Amino acid sequence: MFRSGNLTRLLAHPQITSTKSLVRYVAVVTTVSLVIALCMDIAGQLIFFTNWHTAVRSWLLTVLTVCVIAVPVSTVFARSQRALLLAHRELELLSRTDQLTGLPNRRALMEASEQSDFDAMVLVIADVDRFKTINDTIGHRGGDTVIRAVGQIMASHLSQFGIVGRLGGDEFALISTKAPVEDIVLALIKLREVVAKTSIIAADSVAKVSISAGVAIRGPLTSFDTVYSEADEALYMAKRAGRNRIELSDRVKLAYPEMFSQSANG
Repeated sequence: MFRSGNLTRLLAHPQITSTKSLVRYVAVVTTVSLVIALCMDIAGQLIFFTNWHTAVRSWLLTVLTVCVIAVPVSTVFARSQRALLLAHRELELLSRTDQLTGLPNRRALMEASEQSDFDAMVLVIADVDRFKTINDTIGHRGGDTVIRAVGQIMASHLSQFGIVGRLGGDEFALISTKAPVEDIVLALIKLREVVAKTSIIAADSVAKVSISAGVAIRGPLTSFDTVYSEADEALYMAKRAGRNRIELSDRVKLAYPEMFSQSANG
């Protein structure tokens, strides 16, 4: 049964996302309208009662009138509400989607970083090596093609671990709370090799690119700003060490010393 507050919200602000919920809304509106109209009609007949034939005819006419009016009007309103809700959801999705790559954007990544129910969060920041040179050589449209291609390769290799998105420019990130850091590092090494071997056709040119990445790990008591700084510093360590590398933050090195030989692979 509906409470009055719930019924009011259902009628005035329905959450209609499917045909089933639309039909349910139309049925509820029609039923409520019938109850109200019949109560008024019955009250009128009791006050001005003449005979049962007249009363029954009036009630049938009331039912018919309500159905003829309530069903199409509530259907139109419900369809409008459904379209509005779906449009709002689409807008919300677009606001969290990078238009160039189709990956989650910085906003989506930052929202993912705010989750609190995890034992360990792995953050990977990666970018395209010498991307400015690529832009200067094949132009910005060619650079966009490179970013799209690298984003697609990253998504195909890392999406199983968590959310892969574009931070901006040629910089990407992975946020994972459901995979061991060892598995992620192995996947990054494979990703680095695939990117380096891939020829990207961009602006009538064939671009050969590489990526570098920094890996950091966050405990439940560590702030995201801290782990972001550690991953960013690890990325710059990879750049300083010659690029085309995967580097670990100091915290990861201390916790997983056995991964040194796997990560330093320029």
